Amino acid sequence: MKKFQQALMTGVSYMLPLIVFSGMTIALTGMISQSQADFPAVATLNGFAWVMMDLIPAIFAAYMAYAIGDKAAIIPGFIGGYIAGHPPVENTSASGFLGAILAGFIAGYLVLYLRKVKVPLFLDSIKKTLLIPVLTGWLLYLIMAYPIAIFVGALNDLIISNLLDLSQAPQYAFLLGAILSAMCAFDMGGPIGKIAITFVFAVWNDPSGLGFVVNAAVFPGIMVPALSVGIASLIARNKYTEDEIRMAPASILSGLVGITESTLPYAFRDPFRIIGPNMMGAAVGGAIMMGFGVSTAGVSGVFGMPMASNLGIFISAILVGTAISVALQILIKKPVDQSAAVITGEEDDLDFEITL
Repeated sequence: MKKFQQALMTGVSYMLPLIVFSGMTIALTGMISQSQADFPAVATLNGFAWVMMDLIPAIFAAYMAYAIGDKAAIIPGFIGGYIAGHPPVENTSASGFLGAILAGFIAGYLVLYLRKVKVPLFLDSIKKTLLIPVLTGWLLYLIMAYPIAIFVGALNDLIISNLLDLSQAPQYAFLLGAILSAMCAFDMGGPIGKIAITFVFAVWNDPSGLGFVVNAAVFPGIMVPALSVGIASLIARNKYTEDEIRMAPASILSGLVGITESTLPYAFRDPFRIIGPNMMGAAVGGAIMMGFGVSTAGVSGVFGMPMASNLGIFISAILVGTAISVALQILIKKPVDQSAAVITGEEDDLDFEITL
């Protein structure tokens, strides 16, 4: 389980730069295009960014597989992740990030298993460079293109379809915003949050503009967790370890730019008293965003502000969500024994090291 958690975090850490590049490029080129200026080069760059966006599940699966099975697992993981986003067989569906997680997991452990298989001596020299990547790639194709694309793809479609139905009922729009934002805050860059982000991308081009509205709705889920743990640890210092207090400025900065993963060290040490308040604050912020119909084409924290349709409500949703999360953390967290926490913190660092 520990290795699986580490592999997930490795996949996320390698995927994030591509998300930031693609999202920011799409947002900025979209703003230029909306100014009605005709720049073919800008349109080409926008199209290229969308191509890069399509590669996100493949990059995630490749580096998740790498964390488990080392270099030989990268290409099989990439193949499986690509199929998760682009199913090659008719009448099957994209399995999205759920499929990408399975692809990375399967590719990594298949490589580990095949390394233990004995081969004739004359094949040993090409085992790692040829046999393992090719055989694992073929197996990943069969697994991802058929059973995963059929069953997990159907599950992914069902989730997105239900979220779409919910978004089309105005009286429940605030509830959708709360759910999407809470999903992002729950696992701080993990698979549950990725389902919410996948939904955002799935409706990005909706003619009604729904894509930019649900995009704004997840901003509290992305920003509130890191902002709140940083602020709370500076206010209630007796309830956080020395390491957590030292990390507070970096966590606040991470929250401002939309990097939720900086919340993970806090959540690992006290999951119930961190994740619960973060979900509550994020849910309220998301409900405010979608209840007022705020939209933005931007990504990654404060970079979404210039494109927000209502900047005042956008900022208010983040502030209210953060205030709720900070207040709840301070209220329910217990004072910590600093000497014991230092030892525990060292162990946690070893347990959850991210491979970079």
